[in-house]
Amino acid sequence: MVLVDGDVTAAGTTWTDVTVVPGVRPRMRTTTSEPPHRWIEDGAFGPFRARLELVITPDGDGCLVVADFDVRGVGVGAPLTWGSRGAVAADLRRAGRALSHRA
Repeated sequence: MVLVDGDVTAAGTTWTDVTVVPGVRPRMRTTTSEPPHRWIEDGAFGPFRARLELVITPDGDGCLVVADFDVRGVGVGAPLTWGSRGAVAADLRRAGRALSHRA
């Protein structure tokens, strides 16, 4: 992971994502970081590009996270976006559990 200004959430930070899909390890970059309200990352894996935006709002003792994402690839972007919903949701749940244990 490359840290920008020592902050792992800063725009410009890069990493290789470890997904729930075996062998799929996209190269990621944070493009927008507006803690604690918004986070956007873009990634690339072979001929495919993906974008994930998280909008975070307070909710009781925690927060509500709404995710919007899409996958782009010649002729297969829409089916990949739809087909990757479960994997993206699993990755976000895993990240949420990890973050909740840090609090």
